Amino acid sequence: MLNADIVIVLAIIAVAVVLFVTEWVRYDGVALIVLLALAISGVIPMSRAIEGFANPAVVTIAAVLVLSGGLYRTGVANLVGAQVMRLAGDSPVRVTGLMMLTAGLMSGLMNNIAATALLLPVVLDIARRLGMRPSRLLIPLSFAALLGGMTTLIGTGPNILLSTVLERSGQGSFGLFSFTPVGAAALVLGVLYMILAGRHLLPDRPTDGDEAVGDVDLRGRYDLGETLFSLRIPRGSALDGRSLVQARLGRALGIDLLALRRRGQLLRAPEPDFLLRGGDILICEGREDVVERLRAWGRLANQEESEDTLWRPVEDATALAKVEIAPSSSLIGSTVRSLNFRNRFQAHVVAIRRGDEVRSASFQEARLEAGDTLLLLGREDQLQQLRYADEFASLSWTDVGTGTREYGLQRWLMRLDIPEGSALHGQTLSESRLRRAFDLTILEIHRGGGSGDENIFLPQASDTLRSGDRLIVEGNQESYAVLNALQALEPHDAPPSLTELESERVGFGEVTLAPSSNIVGKTLGEIFFRESYGLTLLSIWRGGRTIHSNIRLGGTRLQFGDALLVYGGRKKIQLLARDPRFLVLTAELREVFRVGRAPLASAIMVGVILAASLNLLPVYIAALLGALLMVFSGCLKGNEVYPLIEWRVVVLLGGMLALGLAMEESGAAELLAREVVGRAAEAGPRVLIATLFLLCALAAQFVPTSAVAVLVAPIALSTATELDLSARALFMVVAVGSSCAFLSPFGHPVNLLVMGVGGYKVTDYTRVGAPLFLLLLLLVVFFLPVVWPI
Repeated sequence: MLNADIVIVLAIIAVAVVLFVTEWVRYDGVALIVLLALAISGVIPMSRAIEGFANPAVVTIAAVLVLSGGLYRTGVANLVGAQVMRLAGDSPVRVTGLMMLTAGLMSGLMNNIAATALLLPVVLDIARRLGMRPSRLLIPLSFAALLGGMTTLIGTGPNILLSTVLERSGQGSFGLFSFTPVGAAALVLGVLYMILAGRHLLPDRPTDGDEAVGDVDLRGRYDLGETLFSLRIPRGSALDGRSLVQARLGRALGIDLLALRRRGQLLRAPEPDFLLRGGDILICEGREDVVERLRAWGRLANQEESEDTLWRPVEDATALAKVEIAPSSSLIGSTVRSLNFRNRFQAHVVAIRRGDEVRSASFQEARLEAGDTLLLLGREDQLQQLRYADEFASLSWTDVGTGTREYGLQRWLMRLDIPEGSALHGQTLSESRLRRAFDLTILEIHRGGGSGDENIFLPQASDTLRSGDRLIVEGNQESYAVLNALQALEPHDAPPSLTELESERVGFGEVTLAPSSNIVGKTLGEIFFRESYGLTLLSIWRGGRTIHSNIRLGGTRLQFGDALLVYGGRKKIQLLARDPRFLVLTAELREVFRVGRAPLASAIMVGVILAASLNLLPVYIAALLGALLMVFSGCLKGNEVYPLIEWRVVVLLGGMLALGLAMEESGAAELLAREVVGRAAEAGPRVLIATLFLLCALAAQFVPTSAVAVLVAPIALSTATELDLSARALFMVVAVGSSCAFLSPFGHPVNLLVMGVGGYKVTDYTRVGAPLFLLLLLLVVFFLPVVWPI
């Protein structure tokens, strides 16, 4: 019978499911919302709301992640995987079968995400060697990891959680290998399905051409064949003698320079301070028409005028003020560019004074400090408002004459005229990117003639340019010269092949986000990727499409499952491999493992398994002891431990275990068991098993698998009590169902991990996974009751 507590619990479940499916809130955030809602509503005592964080299952999962990290860092799993894969030979069928068995066995003894991450570069290397597309092997790899997780207690989170719930109910826990009969049968069934039928459903998207396998992969998946082109710097160009940074190829044109040819010699991956010369052939990646589009602006004629002529109209309509950055200002540490200062404060920064140093050019990227004085140009009434802003300690006024003497303003003003027929006609200031690309800031637009004259002072980003406009521009002659030089770049012959762009020192690398990465949702600019590693990001493969263009990539927020193509020095790519936030997929460039400690890590893992399987120690104590030994033995460094633990999963489990407790104590689990699962039981035990499996498996396509297990476990336990059935058998159904995330890439991180690398679309998982899903349903309905009588 419904009561207030049951209604509250069901409402919280409904909200949680919606949030999980829509991903409006990160899943650990959902768990905290659930926990707080249960405590504040009084469904469970506040003192018990956080019991889940002390649950043995949470401790076990964290410890298993550390154990997996030890096997990873010492290269144990990598060595095993590589050795087994060598036995596969050149047969695609044998490769698929042995790869899946290897992944499944490894996933039974370590975290399945870590097992997939370890085997991923090995599988990609095998694919290249056999001339196979990665898409033919990576879904089988992720599915095998999911199936392998079903085979042991520590193979996956749902198994550990269900064992803990069962033990708390007074019926004892599952043993380490209690899951093996059903899990092993599922793994064998999955392997047979994939080699007999599933591999024919896998996508295979070949590309044209007869290049080497690696070249085909790059051209095909990342469309490099369509984005490589060459440009020539004319003799006498203003780019002659300028560095790559000063040439602004990336900022202005949105292209990346991969190499250049000078006097017949190919210079690969030049450094940012490399000096260009007239006659250089630039091998670029990006949009080939960017120079044509820039040339379509026409020549912005620089009309020489006196300082007074340039400043007078601006001075008449605006004012100059000096503001000092306050010690407690929120602007400290930010750059003028990142703050979008002009739109935020309705004022334009003309120059910056720091002590005795004055910067009236190239200050956009300078990080502000307390005490800096900014010279601002704006309307007097809007500047006056800055007096009340907490960011500034003081405001004072100055005039053009004084400002010019103190800050040298006369060097940075020019008049540019937009010619008739210019492609700038109709573009907004924001679309023109004059300021962002060339540091040319428009202070005034003079438009028309005679009685129709119009002057627009300090135009907004949304104001539109027109042919014939006369622009008063703040900027330096160097920036103007670079603009003209880029317009004069000449198209050249076809670029070299991708193989020519590689050498012993320089090459391409495929990278994805590591499972424990904390940079999901950030841009590479925010983590200073190029500055830290000196590598060029050429393309991102995401959800079946390629994201190109330097400009678009710079603002693209990374997602788990993205595949990144980078280019640069091989040593720099190896440096990237040591960053725990990234997983380098190019086998020869991967992290160097501590192979000398591999035997020790293997012995520790064997000890944990023996201690748990022989009941010498509880699983969570054995796993904790093993994790500690991994650190003390040097298999892991102390600073590597905490990044290995998926803290979001820990928070998820802590919150969701509170919901499981609330379902039991409120009677919601009993109600659902009676009204939903109980009615299915009236049709027979096999219908009951099928219903329970489908409830878990369908939810697992969108809801974290551990959350599914926690939600359904109380229902299964109440069903067993109500109908006098075996709780162990029903929990085994829940365990298998919770791990059947085969229909979408969103149900489990292993699917997302291979999605970008394999170039998969969402429908690929559904097409390949649906038959396997049905086969496991039949396995659970007809085979599981034989092993675990209901």
